[in-house]
Amino acid sequence: MKRNFGKSGIKTGPLGLGCWAIGGLFTLDGIPDGWGNVDDQESILAIQTAIEMGVTFFDTADAYGVGHSEEVLGRAIQGKRDQVVVATKFGYTNNEATKEVFGKYDVSPEYVRYACERSLQRLGTDYIDLYQIHVGKLNDDEISSVIVTLDDLVQEGKIRSYGWSTWDMSLAEQFAVQSSGAAIQHSLNVLHDDPHMVEICEQREMVSINNSPLAMGLLSGKFNANSILSEDDVRGSSHEWVRYFKNGKPIPEFLEQLEAVKEILTSSDRTTVQGALAWIWGRSAVTLPVPGFKTRKQVAELAGAVEKGALTASQMQEIDRILERSQITVM
Repeated sequence: MKRNFGKSGIKTGPLGLGCWAIGGLFTLDGIPDGWGNVDDQESILAIQTAIEMGVTFFDTADAYGVGHSEEVLGRAIQGKRDQVVVATKFGYTNNEATKEVFGKYDVSPEYVRYACERSLQRLGTDYIDLYQIHVGKLNDDEISSVIVTLDDLVQEGKIRSYGWSTWDMSLAEQFAVQSSGAAIQHSLNVLHDDPHMVEICEQREMVSINNSPLAMGLLSGKFNANSILSEDDVRGSSHEWVRYFKNGKPIPEFLEQLEAVKEILTSSDRTTVQGALAWIWGRSAVTLPVPGFKTRKQVAELAGAVEKGALTASQMQEIDRILERSQITVM
């Protein structure tokens, strides 16, 4: 089932895949900022499996594995470019030779054009479907400048549409008003709702692209209080933005919340993963979750959630009641 991707003219299904994990391991100021070693061939087969199962939206970034994720995705979609929607991101400066990301950013017209060309080369394509600002916070002048540059790239045929990956509601609203952007990417899952950001997307006819739909894997149901992740996994790092894990261990409060709603999530023979996606689809018609993956087995489980559909309105309300939050579910 295809649906409109905002006002872009692009059509997508209800599920996408996030390609951060297939970028492999790299470091940010000496701290792991990746998912450990990955098997590129398995990643390629997983992407091709997704396409065969009807999942055709892939979200990556030039900072994921310092370009490696884009390269892997590009190899996987050779000969299938017209079947897929490719979304990538720009803004963070990196060093492809040393495989380091510096945490600095550049959204000047010159850098945006340079980054776009490099992404096109790595992806092996002559256009990007959705080009997203990766830097979550910009000042007014930067926002205005980057919108002009992105509009120019649309006119030149380098990109079909653009969006912003940001957590800042006020900046997302400003971007939505000033631009012809098609999407806002932000975190959303059953343990972390973001009603105001979803509302902006609904009101502005934009797509709400949802990263961390599985709470960095916690909603897979495979972790418990004794689980410990290795230091070469971002979830075992000391990054402040790793919301669901601390010192390599899942945070007990989130494990308890998952256990409390697990029976609802696993209704209709869903796995916990499929139930987590079903919650997002029940949340709003504009949502597009992009869970991460590494293997064909994971992709098959994710793609299998589509036919099971969204949770019902009553199930959504019950989850809000259990998690003691006000009723904000939008259908």
